[in-house]
Amino acid sequence: MLLRKILMNKFLSAFIVCFAFMTLWAQASGAAASPGNTVVVDAGHGGYDAGIVYNSPDGMQTNEKDADLRIARAVISTLRAAGTEAFATRPVDRYMDISQRARAAQAKSPGLFLSVHLSSTGAFNIYVTSLPQDQTDPGQFYLYSNRQRPYIGESRDFASALEQSIKQAFPNVSVLYTEIPLPLLDMIGAPAVMLECPSPAYLNYRDPAVAGRIAQAVAGAVRAYEK
Repeated sequence: MLLRKILMNKFLSAFIVCFAFMTLWAQASGAAASPGNTVVVDAGHGGYDAGIVYNSPDGMQTNEKDADLRIARAVISTLRAAGTEAFATRPVDRYMDISQRARAAQAKSPGLFLSVHLSSTGAFNIYVTSLPQDQTDPGQFYLYSNRQRPYIGESRDFASALEQSIKQAFPNVSVLYTEIPLPLLDMIGAPAVMLECPSPAYLNYRDPAVAGRIAQAVAGAVRAYEK
């Protein structure tokens, strides 16, 4: 009788420990499987890679890498203020190759990915990666990353929301949408879009209000996409 009680107590203790572990595991798994509205923002260029360099008539120089980082920081700050988790692939001025950016993004299990650059024109350019023309051709198939393939429709949806939001925020600026092969977007396992903002010849990125307007437009697109 005493042995049966001892065995029963051990069984109950083991069951309780196992149940607690399974509960914690389920919660952790659920969090990992549901990235929610986490947004990863990638500031283009960095370090020795300055990107576009613009010398204004007043003698001031604007490097694309600095403008990209300023915009990315403003986007992240605006999203966080609205309750959205947001992270940077490149939080400081340093060089990162495409693989490093993709790994930094994937580490956050993003619900959305946005890469920020400047254009050499006066327009906003929104890019989504393109599917190969002939998906039955093995050579074409393997040029396209399997990571982005399941999300291409959602990437287009986010791009559409971004296009509308930018048009509202900058009514006098052209907004163009294009699908072209983009290795960075191909590597992202989430809806992924690249945004090129107008050249410094058209927008003064030394003015914090400019980055703020772009950030508000991006935040508006995120809200519209999530509805």
